[in-house]
Amino acid sequence: MKEKLKKLFAYYGPYKRLFYSDMFFAILGAAVMLIIPLVVRYITNEVVYFEASRARESLMMLGGVMAALVLLEIFCNFYIAYFGHIMGAKMEADMRRDIFGHYQKLTFAFYDNQKVGHLLSRITSDLFDISELLHHGPEDLVISIIKIIGSFVILLAVNAKLALVAFAFIPVMAVFAFYFNGKMGKAFKRNREKIAEINSQIEDSLSGIRVVKSFANEKEEMKKFKKGNDNFVAAKKVSYKYMGIYNSGLGAMSTLITVVVLVTGVHMMLSQTVALTDLITFLLYINNFTDPVKKLVTFTEQFQNGYSGFERFLEILSIASDTHRVSGTALPIPYKRNM
Repeated sequence: MKEKLKKLFAYYGPYKRLFYSDMFFAILGAAVMLIIPLVVRYITNEVVYFEASRARESLMMLGGVMAALVLLEIFCNFYIAYFGHIMGAKMEADMRRDIFGHYQKLTFAFYDNQKVGHLLSRITSDLFDISELLHHGPEDLVISIIKIIGSFVILLAVNAKLALVAFAFIPVMAVFAFYFNGKMGKAFKRNREKIAEINSQIEDSLSGIRVVKSFANEKEEMKKFKKGNDNFVAAKKVSYKYMGIYNSGLGAMSTLITVVVLVTGVHMMLSQTVALTDLITFLLYINNFTDPVKKLVTFTEQFQNGYSGFERFLEILSIASDTHRVSGTALPIPYKRNM
């Protein structure tokens, strides 16, 4: 696996500057998300108790700071979305060039045992999964770690007891997300297998359309297609069931964390162990440590899909090329006499 990962990371080589800038703005954007609630806490904790004219001046200044931070976050998100995807597309193009170039060097014997639909999937859907991993994987991982650790440290400093109550749900949320994300991943893998079968069936049918029409086999071909299409819909239903459980479950847990933090916080306020401003801070930070859990789970799925796609990519590149052929020379089309 180590050697394969080295080969995978080698595709970052020509785009190191783009990669580092993408990671810089990902880290900066995550930091901005952690800073804004602290500014709000300072306003509610300190500024509201200033003398009126000083409070107005401070509020205007801090409002400008928050507006600047929001604009900075917008720019960071734009940079990640635009230039990050460009980097991923360029690496995908490099891999497509490599595998297509290798296709040109393979023997007739290789193509005799392969379906065009499967070869196309290696150069299209597999490479898309790899590029999604190469682009989204590192930034999602870094952003999630910064947000979770940053939120935890800040909330511990604000109120340790309430922080432990809030973060007590994270392990449960993570286990739930990993379990159903795994189920969902397997279901989506079956979807890809079913669509590959449909593509192969369509390829066979259309490539032999003259024979189909000559023997008036259109109805038979439609039956075959309907069977494959129905199997695909059935597989989709299973994947959507797990998707529904996954999304609704995580949404419910995020809401539950908010409710528990609110109820616990109010109870602590009544016993004068937490301030109202600190409770507001906790409520502002909840999304900062629940959303990263979803991103980390998505990252594991991206890694599985992308890495398995890269393994299939390397399988093709490892197939021996036609060493007997001199580059640029034409080869006769194989002809088999009918016996």
